[in-house]
Formats: sequence, C-alpha cells, structure tokens
Amino acid sequence: MHDYALYKRSHPQLPSNVRLDLDLGYLGVRDDFPKLNCVLPIKRKNPGRGKRGVKGPELSVEQRAFNKELARERVVVEHTNSRVKKFRIFGDEFRNRLRRYDVMTDIVCGLVNFRIAGKLAI
Repeated sequence: MHDYALYKRSHPQLPSNVRLDLDLGYLGVRDDFPKLNCVLPIKRKNPGRGKRGVKGPELSVEQRAFNKELARERVVVEHTNSRVKKFRIFGDEFRNRLRRYDVMTDIVCGLVNFRIAGKLAI
C-alpha cells in the first residue's frame, strides 16, 4: 500500500507543535489536512503537457538549501527504518504466534536503538 494512502487511512492525531517532515510521496497532504504542521520538499514545476524536451525552471539557491537541510534531517529516520527492516519483522509475514508480535517488535527496536547508541555492531 502506498505511504500516503496508509496515512489517510490511519491518520494519527499530532499536537500542533509537532512538525511532520514528509517526502514527495505525501504531496497532497496539505490539501487534505490543512491544519497539519508538515514540511514537504520543494519540487521543480513541470512546464505542462505537450512540451517535450522542455524542463521547468531550476530551483533557487534558497530552495535547494531548504531541500538539502530537510533531507539531512530525514536521512537519520530513513537509516533507522532500514536497520529495522533488516530484521524482516515489519515487511514480511509474521510466522509466529500473534501474541508474541509486540514482544518481538520491542526486541528488534531495542536492538536497533542499542546499535544506534554505538554499543553493538550488527
């Protein structure tokens, strides 16, 4: 399921002081949830249909700096998600007793946090 479709289905309620850093997969989130405090990267404008070979205008220096700073903050989260996915508990089918799922996810997240803290080499 696509990230944004999953977000629209579950839509967690966040306090107004929490900023949500999103990628371009969530492009319509400002229209659907106007009260949400979110930050999206700036995308280069498409010149329109029928303009083959013509690219939109380049982003300004400030816009590129904004995108770079946002990516610098988001890469930490993406790397953490990658480390959790290596254990294959969230993406694959869980082949154990369902009552153990919470315990297993807690163990995996604990191992990832321990690795991030620099105490374990996996």
